[in-house]
Amino acid sequence: MNNSVRLGRITGVDVGLHWSVLVIGGLLAAGLARGRLPSDAPGYSSVEYVVAAAVAACVFLACVLAHELGHAVVARRECVGVDGITLWLLGGVTRMTSEAATPRAEVAISGAGPLTSLVLGVVMAGVTPALRAGAVSPLLVAVVGWLGVVNIVIAAFNSLPGAPLDGGHLLYAFIWSRHGDRLRATHAATRAGSAIGTVLIVLGFLEIARGTALERGIGLVFLGWFLCTGAQRAASSTPE
Repeated sequence: MNNSVRLGRITGVDVGLHWSVLVIGGLLAAGLARGRLPSDAPGYSSVEYVVAAAVAACVFLACVLAHELGHAVVARRECVGVDGITLWLLGGVTRMTSEAATPRAEVAISGAGPLTSLVLGVVMAGVTPALRAGAVSPLLVAVVGWLGVVNIVIAAFNSLPGAPLDGGHLLYAFIWSRHGDRLRATHAATRAGSAIGTVLIVLGFLEIARGTALERGIGLVFLGWFLCTGAQRAASSTPE
């Protein structure tokens, strides 16, 4: 991905940071500092909320990196080349230089990311009640609780059965395994991705029209657009 800064290598995989990460990091930190954290842990100063929100945003990006490393590590184990990982506006992308040789390998590679996010989310959500019951700062508890929820959401969203999401690759692997036809599997996954994206766009515009959840509506439209364009790119790159 262009306009990215190389951060180094983790488990032998090059990791880069696209400038758009600053956008999502800033939006997350601002939203947490102004809304979620003061609501969940009242009584702190504005500076404390800002610092906690910034830390939460950084840990969130580390969790996204862990998600992508899950893909990369399993891909290399399955003899699939990995060019690197780039963190960007909508999370991260693992660039692979070859394809999985079997449907089983595709399932292992594609499922590794959501599974990593799910484990992180369950662990963080699981320790939150214990932290709340102990002598731990309510602000720290709020940060850990939010990170738990958001990782579970990431796992669930990425498991939706449509390209370019991980769930789309799982759908691709299932159809490939059942029919032995990669092209048919690709077309099914991209059509599913376009359908899911269209539904999200419609839901987003409905939210905007209601006027009660403008930010959520815009977010749904943006996610839907991302899915539709990603599915279209995958379809156009597939030979007929």
